Amino acid sequence: RKLARAIADMGFHELRRQLDYKTALRGGRVVVADRWYPSSKLCSYCGYKLDTMVLGTRQWSCPGCSTLHDRDVNAAINLKKVAVSSTVAACGGEGAGPARERRVKPAPMKQESNSRQL
Repeated sequence: RKLARAIADMGFHELRRQLDYKTALRGGRVVVADRWYPSSKLCSYCGYKLDTMVLGTRQWSCPGCSTLHDRDVNAAINLKKVAVSSTVAACGGEGAGPARERRVKPAPMKQESNSRQL
């Protein structure tokens, strides 16, 4: 069981490494939500947080505002809010949010000389 988890984690590690690298090449950045951020069980409309939610629950109704949520769509909306809240605001101030930013330098590339030999 531990071996299977290690193999699965390695796959995600490589995906994350590539995502960081490719994003940095294009001048972007990757925002990483905390591993335990409750993206699925946090109402994206009113902010109500469910205490528990089993993995098999695909839809749920918020007790706070009665909004019906699809689990995955709600999580995507919440994660988008995390990413937006951690970006620089239009007036120049830093946003605040439950995420950490990872800056990555692109790998150095070997440069060819411009001199021609005649």
